[in-house]
Amino acid sequence: MEEPIIQLKDITVDFSNKEKKVRAVDHVSLNVNRGDIFGIVGYSGAGKSTLVRVINLLQRPSAGEVLVNGQDLLSLKEQELRASRKKIGMIFQHFNLMNARTIFNNVAFALKGSDLTKQQKSERVKELLELVGLSDKANNYPSQLSGGQKQRVGIARALANHPDILISDEATSALDPKTTQSILELLNRLNKQLGLTIVLITHQMEAVKQISHQVAVMDQGRIIEEGSVYQIFSEPKTALTKSFINTTTRLDETLAAFDVRNLKAGEKMLQLSYLGESADEPLISSLYQKFQVSANILYGNIEMLQGQPLGNLVVILSGQSEQITQAIDYLKQSKVHVREIEGIDEK
Repeated sequence: MEEPIIQLKDITVDFSNKEKKVRAVDHVSLNVNRGDIFGIVGYSGAGKSTLVRVINLLQRPSAGEVLVNGQDLLSLKEQELRASRKKIGMIFQHFNLMNARTIFNNVAFALKGSDLTKQQKSERVKELLELVGLSDKANNYPSQLSGGQKQRVGIARALANHPDILISDEATSALDPKTTQSILELLNRLNKQLGLTIVLITHQMEAVKQISHQVAVMDQGRIIEEGSVYQIFSEPKTALTKSFINTTTRLDETLAAFDVRNLKAGEKMLQLSYLGESADEPLISSLYQKFQVSANILYGNIEMLQGQPLGNLVVILSGQSEQITQAIDYLKQSKVHVREIEGIDEK
């Protein structure tokens, strides 16, 4: 099996001032495989941006190991580290463009220390602007561009030195939903077209859901859950992950509209997650035929994650207690993840 392109081993990052020491990253180990889009999601202050800045040593860890392309970055001298950093591009939330330079010159600035001739640099910049769909904006200035166009300039600049890795640090957070979608589609295309490994840092689970292959959820400096995007969305294990996912599906709003204290005797409210081929099965209609259990559907959707269907339902089951128990067992045997919604606190 091929060695991961990024290996973070037991990374700790501490910040100190006169009053106290703050641990921003707490013993985190993480592997990112070559060609993956790896999403790291968490709320502000979770430590995700600090963690990814360790990948190119913009933030040196207090402890741990950093290996990129099999190379121990912490052992490199400054000149060697600068060369390694060229293989790791970064894009940021606020674009970091130089307002006094044209779009062409903003991208060309990333090639300043390269061995290319002036003509080769010019050709490379034209190639990059075409790649991100901005060939007609070469002579414009950042102030003349929309937020999405500015981010495309940032992406072109980050790709100037043919990096193996692209780090996206909250790069869509300042953009409207439609523009965010276009930037995510561009990143997805670059991943496939260039074989680019992308590390996507975000607090937007929707962004992770759309393009990531693997996901890590961070909280208080630690990774609390990790897996494929399909695993994380179909069977989240922590309360924080469930909260993120429910927000993207608007399930929180549905649950808030129904008070489980109003359930009648013999009723149960369940959240059902349909996995893979189960999403295509008429399981709900089978419950009455097999067990005389009625299902009132409060919420439902099916979406595709990495080419596989994932369905979510919130239902109220009505019937005899024994039959409902048998119906739930039947659902579980049919590869449906079942969560009973028992109390008002679960909302």
